[in-house]
Amino acid sequence: MTSQVDGVYYLTGIRWKNNEPSLRVQTDETPSAVLVEARGLNLRFRTDVEKQGRCIGRTERSVDGSAYVECLSPSTRGRQCERCQVIDNVSAANMHQAHRKGRDSIDQRMAAYLSHPHRLYVAIFRDGSTKVGTTRGSDGGQRLVEQGAWFAKYVAHVEDGFLVRELEDLVSKSIDLGQAVDTRKKFAGHLRGQRNSELETTLKDLTFEVGKVLRTQEIDGWGSLDETWANPALNDERWMDLVAYPGALTRGAHEFTIHSMVGRLAACDRPGFGETFLLDTQPLLGRPLERGDFELDKLVLQESLF
Repeated sequence: MTSQVDGVYYLTGIRWKNNEPSLRVQTDETPSAVLVEARGLNLRFRTDVEKQGRCIGRTERSVDGSAYVECLSPSTRGRQCERCQVIDNVSAANMHQAHRKGRDSIDQRMAAYLSHPHRLYVAIFRDGSTKVGTTRGSDGGQRLVEQGAWFAKYVAHVEDGFLVRELEDLVSKSIDLGQAVDTRKKFAGHLRGQRNSELETTLKDLTFEVGKVLRTQEIDGWGSLDETWANPALNDERWMDLVAYPGALTRGAHEFTIHSMVGRLAACDRPGFGETFLLDTQPLLGRPLERGDFELDKLVLQESLF
């Protein structure tokens, strides 16, 4: 992704593996996506307003787990083509409503995906927002790092994805604990976050309440866990003093170097500034980004100072 190479490229997603993020990149010349390590990546671009966006693809689930499926179609509905959006929406509905619909009422690939051990967790973000959630498998961590949680506790090991969602709903209803946190809250938390000690105390108290709910239920097929997780960026000093990125990524010309990521949020340097900036990569996904040896948009830089 050097700025000396002309052309248009598309960022179609982020993949986390072994706590390291990579960006999925497509070009018109080589449409099959390649993975580019995000850490240390320099991006210099401007949005090509004359070109249509690219579909960011979809996720398919089976007995083997989740798999990303790339798509070469133009985006027609948000960041996806109509087909990928429909498939993702149906898949999400089947997954989250599977315990209500029953095994025989959902796609059999989804049923096979859910017929696998899961974990129930409680997570907290830097602004103090909390949620209950589920993750497939017995080793964990992947879902939490994708979501950008700061601390979490695994509270239960469950025999399959049907039962784990029953427990998730039970906890949500019993102590009014949500199952999602808005990215705007996650973003604000990195700019004005609570102290780690405060977050840990809140999580400890919340986990105790969740445990009480689970222990009062006569439900078979799960066992208690008491396993703590912390974000790999916890001790990264760059995440201690961040400033919101000064400019709208969807217009103008930009250049920055990604140092690290928490979920889809990136800590970056920008030429001419001494601060470490926080930006949300989501607005870039699927857009036609032009790279080349052009001057940065002075208007965008000037506006960002006020």
